[in-house]
Amino acid sequence: MVQDVGSILAVDFGSVTTRAVLIDVVDGAYRLIARAEERTTDGFPASDLDIGLDRVLRQLTDITGRRFRDDTGAMISPERPDRSGVDLFAITASLGRPLQAVIVGLVPDVSIASALRAIAGTYIEVNATLTLDDNRDQEEQLNAILLSYPDVIFFVGGTERGAERSVLRLAETIRLSVSLADKSRRPIVIYAGNSALREQIQDLFGKLTTFIVAENIRPSLREERLDSARLKLGDAFNQYKENRDKTFATLGHMSQTGVLPTAQGFTILADYLGKTQSGGIALLDMGSANSTFAYSSGKGNLITSIRADLGLGHSAPELIKEVGIEAIRDWLPFNITSTELLNYAHNKSLRPQTIPMSLRDLYIEHAFVRAAIRAMITRANPEWETTPMNVGKVVVAGAALTKTGHSAYDALLAMDCIQSVGVVNLYQDPFALIPAMGAIAPYAPDAVVQLLDNDNLVRLGTVLIPTGNLRKNRTAMNIVIQENGERLRYSVDAGHVFVYPVPLGQSVEVRVRCAGGVNINGKRRFKMTIEGGAMGLMIDARPRPLKLGDVANRAVIMPKWVQEATGDPLQEIDPKWLESVEDVQEVAEKARDKRRAEIRKKQKPAADEKNKKATKQAKPKADKGKGKKSSGKNAKDEFDELLTDEALESLLDDEEDAQDELGALRNALS
Repeated sequence: MVQDVGSILAVDFGSVTTRAVLIDVVDGAYRLIARAEERTTDGFPASDLDIGLDRVLRQLTDITGRRFRDDTGAMISPERPDRSGVDLFAITASLGRPLQAVIVGLVPDVSIASALRAIAGTYIEVNATLTLDDNRDQEEQLNAILLSYPDVIFFVGGTERGAERSVLRLAETIRLSVSLADKSRRPIVIYAGNSALREQIQDLFGKLTTFIVAENIRPSLREERLDSARLKLGDAFNQYKENRDKTFATLGHMSQTGVLPTAQGFTILADYLGKTQSGGIALLDMGSANSTFAYSSGKGNLITSIRADLGLGHSAPELIKEVGIEAIRDWLPFNITSTELLNYAHNKSLRPQTIPMSLRDLYIEHAFVRAAIRAMITRANPEWETTPMNVGKVVVAGAALTKTGHSAYDALLAMDCIQSVGVVNLYQDPFALIPAMGAIAPYAPDAVVQLLDNDNLVRLGTVLIPTGNLRKNRTAMNIVIQENGERLRYSVDAGHVFVYPVPLGQSVEVRVRCAGGVNINGKRRFKMTIEGGAMGLMIDARPRPLKLGDVANRAVIMPKWVQEATGDPLQEIDPKWLESVEDVQEVAEKARDKRRAEIRKKQKPAADEKNKKATKQAKPKADKGKGKKSSGKNAKDEFDELLTDEALESLLDDEEDAQDELGALRNALS
């Protein structure tokens, strides 16, 4: 697949923004030549992705003078002698809903586990799994698949020269489910199991639906191969989008790579950097509809999490449902009702491109960011909830994390989300270079290596995070910064943040001496050279995990942290914001519960009296052995029926209607 590639154009279609980067060879090495961004034109009123594409291409033409399309609108490729066009045109996308999937495999701990790791790097949600030890009969299994309404069935299982009969038995169940589905909604089937069965399984599905073959993800019990499966899952994403969107189909045919999931770039790059650099790597992207987290320890441990319910725009209401109101409140230095938070989320879903216009909205927006990313990280690895990760390099992407307006605040926000310890080199990817590198990696791997080596990501700087006995407002560490022959001494207290600007292209020597019981990566004393960046050097002496306390404490410490990081004047929280608030929704629920209890209390005496009368009337009939056939209900049953939720709801509705009518009458008479 590796090609002789010169110029490269990569375009990423996000839910809100379309970004383009132009890469070319300069002095024998790949360089980032130009970049552009415009609003994505997928929705109303344009509903045509090509319009947004054309706009970013015009920007690149204005910058470089290079023409990218011919007179018919087709992309010019390969590059022509007059420097028009490009050798490789790559497209990535994250807009739209994720694909729904069913995984079918032999053993949960082997093939299914590998399948889940392969899917983790794509915009695919797993709705159901089916294995050999499934206790359901075939009809129940078929219903489970059909009711999941899958877009993709990912079929795995069987090592090389391993199980065959069991795999074929599962294949027959999948075939039946596919044949029963509506022809217009039949799922794509991807097979990544025992290669000896490929032809037989292809015969089962070839005429029913789209069938894709990948390499066996578990050729042996000790070996795992996910790259081929991930690429084929990306192909499935591409085909699905093309089948349902004519613009996607057109763009996909224009690109040599098709349309790949944006998250795939993060997974590929995390895996690469983890293997080539020491200290581990974490990549983090928060978009309007989707968020991505990818982590590699450098020892073959790759953790990825793709979430379609943790976005800051289109998915904001789902974000609240997923993390909960209280998780967002915990990041706010003031009291707020659930109604205000819900309204904010719904407004963001309707107008995802809006930005905070007040201090209060800024805090709310970043509370959503912090709560969502913390949830995504801790669910990717629950250990990180109590034991912070130690990672050497962090790259953040997405407007929420890269465009706060202040580089040091960007760094502070990233640290609040990641909450790592040790020495962190912090970078940003505001122009979607990571998805581009992921898309072009199979075709031009040298380009990826050289782009990374040439520091094409925006460097924020270095963050030092101590651990140990960090006692509040006690000295955590002393530092000596040597710059231009001058030694500058500073002390940093626990619970505080310190920033020293080091411009990009410069460096300073830093000597660190930690207090007793405090260390950084196990060292109390060390020296290091700090490379410059948009921020420079940050010392984050806040204990991990962060403990913000109650709202009164948050109102003090959070504005202080912002001041310490940015150097801006302290913006204290308005005392009115700390006043207790009446949450209309919560009050309504409590009032409803109270009315329900009162109704139960009122109904109980009447029901008890009815119970006594029914008992007296039933006794003589029982003695005589005559009378109508019993209905099987006694007075207690009737009492219980009287107090059912349905009955209470009806009574409550009648009461509320009466109250509304009474209020309207009073208003009319007043």
